[in-house]
Amino acid sequence: MKTILIVDGYNVIHGSEDLKRLSEIELEEARVKLISDLNGYSGFKGWETILVFDAYLQQSLEKREELVGRIKVVFTEKNKTADTYIEKLVYSLPKAYSVRVVTSDFTLQQMVMASGAERIPVRELIQDMEAVVKKFRDDKKKSVKKQGLKLSDFMDAETLDQFNKMRVKE
Repeated sequence: MKTILIVDGYNVIHGSEDLKRLSEIELEEARVKLISDLNGYSGFKGWETILVFDAYLQQSLEKREELVGRIKVVFTEKNKTADTYIEKLVYSLPKAYSVRVVTSDFTLQQMVMASGAERIPVRELIQDMEAVVKKFRDDKKKSVKKQGLKLSDFMDAETLDQFNKMRVKE
């Protein structure tokens, strides 16, 4: 079954200590980091991901959607919240999909569960993303062979043969 992860971007930014600190300095950098982190996470999980940022107080009048790596990033139009967008999206998706929604909004959480989708708390997503990164790094370390150099790596065949004959005699 195909899994679709729908994420309320600003909820995650404000729920993560690192991203929140970064957003206080430069909000765009926090968004870019979240997009990057979610790309890796989605790829590892094999999930389709839709990341929603609301433009509720922004000057832009139009909704903007773009594909960034593996994930679809949506900026809602002016005066439309991410919660409203996510609610409509969840109801529009076929029931054949496994839908998981990450949000801190209690009302949206209730709607998500009532529609048959799964609610994932922001803290749980952040912890799972950290666990995936750790597992990826650990797996990578295990797969890298230790590259020990031997003297034979630097010898031509004739010299190596002579050393092997000397070794056998002892």
